[in-house]
Amino acid sequence: MVKTSVLKKIIYIEDALNSVFLEREELISLMILTVFSRQNMFILGKTGIAKSAIINVFSSLIKNVKIFKYLLTKYTTPEEMFGPVSLSGLKNDRFARKIDNKLADVEIGFLDEIFKGNSSILNSLLMIANEKVYVNDIEIIKVPLISLFGASNEVPDDEEMDDLQALYDRFTIKYISEPIKDFKNFTSMLLVEDDPAKIKESFNYDFMLDLNDLEYVFGESQKIQLGPEVINVLYKIREFCQENNYYISDRKFKNIVKVLKVSALINNRNSIKVEDLFIVPFMAWEQPEDYNLLKKNLDSIIVESIFNNILSSISMNISDAFDNVIKDLISNTRALYGDYIKCNSYLKENQKKKLYIQHGLIKEYIYKLNKIKNQLELELANCSNNKEYLKITNLFKKKVESNISERLDNFKIYYNELEKLDDKISTSLSEGDN
Repeated sequence: MVKTSVLKKIIYIEDALNSVFLEREELISLMILTVFSRQNMFILGKTGIAKSAIINVFSSLIKNVKIFKYLLTKYTTPEEMFGPVSLSGLKNDRFARKIDNKLADVEIGFLDEIFKGNSSILNSLLMIANEKVYVNDIEIIKVPLISLFGASNEVPDDEEMDDLQALYDRFTIKYISEPIKDFKNFTSMLLVEDDPAKIKESFNYDFMLDLNDLEYVFGESQKIQLGPEVINVLYKIREFCQENNYYISDRKFKNIVKVLKVSALINNRNSIKVEDLFIVPFMAWEQPEDYNLLKKNLDSIIVESIFNNILSSISMNISDAFDNVIKDLISNTRALYGDYIKCNSYLKENQKKKLYIQHGLIKEYIYKLNKIKNQLELELANCSNNKEYLKITNLFKKKVESNISERLDNFKIYYNELEKLDDKISTSLSEGDN
């Protein structure tokens, strides 16, 4: 469980940022997860939708953290990113840089229009972004970088991706940011303060995070064990991505697990839930045009796993075709019942046998549906009692509750329909026997 003092800071910062940056709940939660899990994040979006502003304000809410921000162009030089060459070093036949206050000397890095940089700059980022080291002449320096944020209004095209795949893969979390849609939020955005310095002044300094908080959460979160249910769903996700040519590297899966552990801890849990895996689509896509379809399919895998986990507690596992089986049962029963009514006194033995068999099937499925219905109602009650702290995981919780409610409503309809048919057939069979 996370310390109360740290949890209060996280809740405060998330609420404070959401009060300024509207319709950015997912993005803000993902930024929090990024820094606490020591990962890197890429934000894609058109110009003028506060990508830079939100990163600037968020990173300024961590006390005593050193930040390096830079807008990359194809003319950006290594000196601008990593510092000037040391003149005293040159006298000693060394080509070392003075890295003070440059990217290799900070905890948070932000590179705007990151893919505009030239190949020498971008290749130099690989070890810093992943291994957190910088080779300065013959010296390998352990850099203090916690997270690297990148932003751009485009992703590399197929030809560029061949050269940039390694760097692109270093960004564990990727987010597509869009303009504000809701009219009320649009109006509020026009009226709200947008000067980062003034925004920071409005926040309570006592609730700002510090480097010790980041280290504590990461350390505690990585003690959380990965359960078999979560592993099984991750494997299903991996299989789906491989079969459909969505590339997720082994390194990315390792980093995904780190993020999931942080999500569990921040939500004051000592285990990862399958629901946490709704974060995975934000870490799985590469091309933005693939995102919606990929997310839909991965969400479906996760929802189905959650649903079957619920039913496993009553030793029941239903297939994707379960709804169709019940619909067919209802349809076939109506047809047989109709035949029985038409020729009540003239039923042949095989017709009576069919009707008795159908009656037995109805009884069996009424029993199953009743167990499922009761379990889903219990699960909904449990969901409402479980508290999630991150806004993004509260959104996931609502998604799960909505899915369970929808299925529960369907099963109630099936249950009621079968009970009516059961009553009719029971009455008819009794009349027939008499």
